[in-house]
Amino acid sequence: MSKFKYFPSFSAGEYGDKLKKDFRFRNGRTCRFYSDEMEEKYKHNEVLITAGAHFKTDGYREKLGLTKDNLVMGDSGGYQIASGAMKWDIKHRDRIFKWLEENTDIAMNLDIPPRLKYQGQYGECLQISKENFKYFSDNQTGSTQFMNVIQGDDEHTYMNWYNEVKDFDFMGWGVGGCGGSLYRFMSGVLALINGKEHLKDSTKVIHILGTSKIRDFLMLKQLSKSIGEVGSKAIITTDSSSPDRAVVFGTFYTGFSMKRGTFESVNFPNEKHQGDIIHQFNELPDKRWPRLTDFDDVLAETIDWSDVVNWNPDCTIGMRMHNFYLFKDAIQQVEHYIDGHDYILEQVVAKDTYTVLKSIDEMVKSDKPIQVFEKYKHLYKKLSNTKKEHSYASNQFFG
Repeated sequence: MSKFKYFPSFSAGEYGDKLKKDFRFRNGRTCRFYSDEMEEKYKHNEVLITAGAHFKTDGYREKLGLTKDNLVMGDSGGYQIASGAMKWDIKHRDRIFKWLEENTDIAMNLDIPPRLKYQGQYGECLQISKENFKYFSDNQTGSTQFMNVIQGDDEHTYMNWYNEVKDFDFMGWGVGGCGGSLYRFMSGVLALINGKEHLKDSTKVIHILGTSKIRDFLMLKQLSKSIGEVGSKAIITTDSSSPDRAVVFGTFYTGFSMKRGTFESVNFPNEKHQGDIIHQFNELPDKRWPRLTDFDDVLAETIDWSDVVNWNPDCTIGMRMHNFYLFKDAIQQVEHYIDGHDYILEQVVAKDTYTVLKSIDEMVKSDKPIQVFEKYKHLYKKLSNTKKEHSYASNQFFG
């Protein structure tokens, strides 16, 4: 059975801080889900850490308690640059490169995404990214296996970016800009499939950056299955920070729907926003932690509603771990349905989603993937709420 790997991206923010400090719940249990201390059925070996937030910290892998037995992926910080959280400066490049080689097993090249702060500056972003890729290619020592990265907003820009960078010598591919847009997701995949990258021995990993939806997981698993059926040995991977970031808004996942392709949630109360009802939670006869995953039984050994009312670290880190394990449950179900019979899959997912999954399989197995993409392009746009084509006028990059 083919599989794809999920890399939780929790190294920034409160959870990242607690992972570094090896935060323990009151009963002594670690919050490090990747640790050998974690029971085997709960241990998750893969982790993504980001240079964008930590490239100035030496020995970061060791600070998190990550060992040679963990598979650590590095994000180069492109998103932080695009969002404006980190200002691009050429002087950062060497330090980011060295940080990735020292702390990760596999990692993205330092790309500059042409979106957010740099929307409309495609040409400039591509040029700087190419210069960075050449630097990484020329200086890599082999201690970390680097992935090429493509960016774009539609099939034309993704394929153009791919053609500009395809000759660099790296061990796989990252596809950026896919989060929140099925159209961009499929455009990036098309560029690699059309270039037959999945069939090359040099391609060990194809990583779709920052995907969080049930539909994304279904598409990733279908891609993994389809390329496996044509002889590809590449592993499909993805990452997200959603289970962690959701807690900033008080979000506690309660389930998920394959048909709607969504996670369901409730918001936990806190003194600042629901102060008038906090005392009522303290008076509840049953103060037990909600039980929705197997891991909630573990959390319930040490956390109850009094922790939620106080909004203390036992609560917030517990929420993050709960959300993460519910994510894992969703991925497990996705794998079950994609590896199963189409008769069941067609009933489980929405009609349009099923058509998208079949289009992925058709694209991978076609001699003319571009024609397959064009055949389904209207559906990809419809499901992405694409209203207009993007313009790529040149702007002053550092303006």
